[in-house]
Amino acid sequence: MLRVLADASCLCDRRREAGIGRYATLLLDAMAELPDLSVTPVVPRRPPRSESRPGRWMHAQPLLAWRAVRERPALLHGLSGEPALGWPPGRQVVTLHDLELRGTAAGMGGPRGRALRAYTVSVERLLRRCAAVIAVSEVVAAEVYSAIGVEASRVHVVPHGVTPGFDALPRAEDAALREACGVGAEPYLLWVGSLRSHDPRKALDVLLDAVARMGPRAVRLVLVGAAGAETRRVAAVARRSQIAVTLPGHVSDPSLAALLRGCAAAVVPSLHEGFGLPALEALACGAPLVAARAGNLPALVGDAALLVEPGSAEGLRAGLSAALGDSVLAATLREAGPHRAGQFSWRRAAEATAAVYRTVADG
Repeated sequence: MLRVLADASCLCDRRREAGIGRYATLLLDAMAELPDLSVTPVVPRRPPRSESRPGRWMHAQPLLAWRAVRERPALLHGLSGEPALGWPPGRQVVTLHDLELRGTAAGMGGPRGRALRAYTVSVERLLRRCAAVIAVSEVVAAEVYSAIGVEASRVHVVPHGVTPGFDALPRAEDAALREACGVGAEPYLLWVGSLRSHDPRKALDVLLDAVARMGPRAVRLVLVGAAGAETRRVAAVARRSQIAVTLPGHVSDPSLAALLRGCAAAVVPSLHEGFGLPALEALACGAPLVAARAGNLPALVGDAALLVEPGSAEGLRAGLSAALGDSVLAATLREAGPHRAGQFSWRRAAEATAAVYRTVADG
């Protein structure tokens, strides 16, 4: 029995409602089904005082170090991109979802910027010494080689899987779940992400501009994600642009799947995605998908989505108009999406992750 401790501190802070939280939860569930493997999550009992990257990292360390010393696992797995302090890097595996932090740290001034850069340097120094790094896509793997300098032999690509319950089969309760989110029978476009704070990479302003160009009678835009300052900003922009927008906040998985199954089109306009879980879940639910040709999105969606130029509001408008106005195209995308998504599963992700563990343990 191979025993592994998993740093799942992302499940006690705001990341639990974001993609990293979904990754940790779904991978741990799938790992629990594998034989001859014991993966124990370590989650602090209380959320951190600070939601800053350094604050969350340091908050996780005392409990993680205590559990590691007490339980003596074969390996420690950092699920959210951070190695642990006080445990040999040569017995650590770390999952990297993207390298967004490098750009954020470089562009931030003042004490917060200095603290973030110091944190980034410390994390990257440890990453170069870790036994293995799991990258969620070839795009992230290439960034890990070039930007951080991790040896290619220690980087393993393990894609995400499709969340259970995300499929194209309609449910009797779908309409009621959509109505509870404030969405009726009228056609709508769907975007999924986080609205806690502004993230330029998600290109929400490009999306709002594209929908505004479709005219005041354009289809309703539904933006799903944890609420925060970005929710208020987006609502204000939508009012000024005369865009019909619904902001239901964070919703349950069954509600999100129902929204994806019922939308006229899903949209992922991001300027960069390390993986693109919202795109994969849209494909799985048979939603006609319009996505930017950026980051991992082209490799992820293949021919099952309509790709547009990243950062171009006019290009996105044209893509959305095609998905909404061409019934043959929409039907083709609805059929292609689930077939493409069928290539990804959390069981496969768990098995591939376990293979990394065993490679490191044997080495």
